[in-house]
Amino acid sequence: MIKLRELENYLANLLDTSAFSDFCINGLQVEGRNTVEKVVTGVSASARLFKAVLERKADAVILHHGLFWKNSPHPMALRGILKERVKLLLDADVSLFGYHLPLDAHPELGNSALIARALGLTDISFIPSAGIENPIAACGELPEPVPFQSFKDHADEVLNTNGFGFDFHETGIQQVFVLSGGAGNYYQDASDAGADLLVTGELNENNIRAAEELNLSLYAAGHYNSEKWGIMALGEHLSDRFGLEVEFVDIPNPV
Repeated sequence: MIKLRELENYLANLLDTSAFSDFCINGLQVEGRNTVEKVVTGVSASARLFKAVLERKADAVILHHGLFWKNSPHPMALRGILKERVKLLLDADVSLFGYHLPLDAHPELGNSALIARALGLTDISFIPSAGIENPIAACGELPEPVPFQSFKDHADEVLNTNGFGFDFHETGIQQVFVLSGGAGNYYQDASDAGADLLVTGELNENNIRAAEELNLSLYAAGHYNSEKWGIMALGEHLSDRFGLEVEFVDIPNPV
C-alpha cells in the first residue's frame, strides 16, 4: 500500500514530468481515495477500460493516454463522453494518472527504448525530435543489414501485430529510428539521423511520398500496439518497487 501523494511524487520524479511541455496533464488527473493498493494500467482512456477498473476494485488507473488534452474540441468542458468517463471514476473514488511524452522518452521504461531493444537493436542512442525539448526517439542498428520483408516479419512477431510496411530504402535495413505513436511526420528526423527505416505506430497519407523521396523505409505497428510497452513496464516497476497489485488491461485496437 502507498499513499496517493507519495505515488504521485514518485512518478513525477521517476518520469521527470516537469521537463516536458506536453499536449496534456502529466500526473494525477482525477483524485480518488488517499491510499493505493491495487492499480490497473492501460494505454488509453475509455468507459470500457474504466468499467474493467471498477470490476477489479482497483484504487487507481495509470494510462499513457489520459483524459485531458489541449487539442480537444472542448478542453475546458466536462460534458458528453468525457463527463461520463469522469463520473465512473468519481463515483467509485478511483484516481487516474496519465503520462504521455515522459513515458515515450524514458530510457528504461519508455515506449521507444523498449521497442528498440525488443527488435534487437544495439548501440541505441536517444535523439531530439522537432518541436520536442527532450529526446524521445531511439535510434540503433541491427547486427547486419536485412531485407525489408525480413525486418517486417520480425517486427510483426515481436510487436504482435500485422503492421504496414513501405520499402523505400535501396539496400538492406540496418540503421533503425524508433518513435512510437503517431510519429509518421518525423521522417526528416529519421533521415537526418542516418536511419534506413522509421518504426512508428501510425502514418499519415503525406508521409509516404516524403519517405520515398528520402529513400527511407517505413513500418507502422499501429498506434496502440506501439504504446503498450511503456505502460506495462511502468506497472511492473511499481509492483516490484512498492509491492502493489498491478494488472494491465488490454483493450486491443489495430489503429
